[in-house]
Amino acid sequence: MKNDSFDNDNIDSFIDDFIGFSKVLSFRRTHLIPPADIYEVKERFIIVVEIPGMEKKDISLTVSDDILILKGEKKRKTFLENDICYYHMEIEYGPFERRFKIPSNSDIDNMEVEYKNGFLRIELPLVYKKIKKIKIE
Repeated sequence: MKNDSFDNDNIDSFIDDFIGFSKVLSFRRTHLIPPADIYEVKERFIIVVEIPGMEKKDISLTVSDDILILKGEKKRKTFLENDICYYHMEIEYGPFERRFKIPSNSDIDNMEVEYKNGFLRIELPLVYKKIKKIKIE
């Protein structure tokens, strides 16, 4: 039986490392798209957006008609002063914009927004008009 120092496990590892490395370097998006969860609970419409590594001052939120617009920019933080030579980059940086359709009965004036531990949580109370029965004479 032949004993190769470069066995199948080593070959698989080498291929995984090589392909993984090349895929990461060639993977580029045109812009950052932060993931979001959207749900309703107890008459509140809630949007949670994952945007770690940002500061509150780099995030803006506006409402136009029934569209909530989230904009921001995740800025690159360098940990070395000069001569950076990256070997592997997966962290996404850059500007982003997300638009969310919100219910027409959202109470925008009482919206609550919190940015904590990399998550932006937006809570909109939902206002339901009471149906009034009108007596016909």
